[in-house]
Order: sequence, then structure tokens, then C-alpha cells
Amino acid sequence: MKYFYVIYLIFCVVSCKAKNSLNLEKTSGKTVMMCPEDGACNFETLTYKRLQIKTDNLGRIYPEIMQGNSVVLKFEYIKNGNTNFQDSSYREELFLELDKNNMEIETENLENQKFFFARWCYCKGQTGYYKINTGKLRVTEISDNEYRIDFSFIMDEVPHIIKAINYNFSLQ
Repeated sequence: MKYFYVIYLIFCVVSCKAKNSLNLEKTSGKTVMMCPEDGACNFETLTYKRLQIKTDNLGRIYPEIMQGNSVVLKFEYIKNGNTNFQDSSYREELFLELDKNNMEIETENLENQKFFFARWCYCKGQTGYYKINTGKLRVTEISDNEYRIDFSFIMDEVPHIIKAINYNFSLQ
């Protein structure tokens, strides 16, 4: 019986192996990525979707994600809030619609693109969705269904923390 325990112990030790590299954490289609130290970021790839531009009863625009033949990239930054204050939350979102059949793009003309920035906080008059018109976008194919996005932008309407996204993503 002692030999059995010794063999079992050796088997357990030999079969355990530490991971050689750290991967980004994927949960329910979202990928947690590096971002400013005072918050957390998520990147989500939504295939066969599109952005439908709608207007609310106050005349403000907002995108709605619908079924379609495009790819919608969603980036979210959530700043760590102060738990002592109920209204200390702060969140930024970016929505980009890309042509699924022609993912590679390089442009500085963002006015004709469906790119939106959203700011959510207790910031009177400075929350909601805004169209991104100024910036530079480059999406390049790394390998089959693997792409790299390099996107920098400026919002004149509201202050913002996230000014660029440099990230590798997959369409799988």
C-alpha cells in the first residue's frame, strides 16, 4: 500500500505543470485588457452586428447594436470609484463599426464612419454619446481572423481619459 501512495504522489507531481505565459482573461465574450491603473478595461468583438443610429426625444443621438453583416468593436473603460460616494462612478465606451468583408482599413477621415464615444458619470451636461470625427484608425490583418487595431482620437465636446486603443483581436 505504501508503494501505491508513493507512485500516486510521483504521478501528481509529474503531471502538474505551471503555465509558461499569461493570457488575457476571457469571460463571456469580453476580453480584459491593459488600461490605466485606476480602472479596468474590456474589449468585445461582436460579429454579424451593425450600429443603428437613433435619436432620443431630446434630439441626442445614440447607437443601437442590431443584427447585420458588419463587425462592431466595443471598448469599455471603468474607473475605480470611491465607495464612500454614491455618484463617484465613471465609465467611457467606444463603439466602432467595421466592414466584415474588408477589415483592413487606414484612414483619418472618420466623419463618414460609425464611430461613437460615450461618457457616463455624474458630470452635468457632459454625459451621453458623441460622434467621433477626429482621429486616426488603422486595422491590419496579422493572420487568419486575427487583427491589430491602432486607433487614436480626440473629442472636443467632452474631456476623456482614453485617447487611444492599440490591441490585437480575433473574429472567432
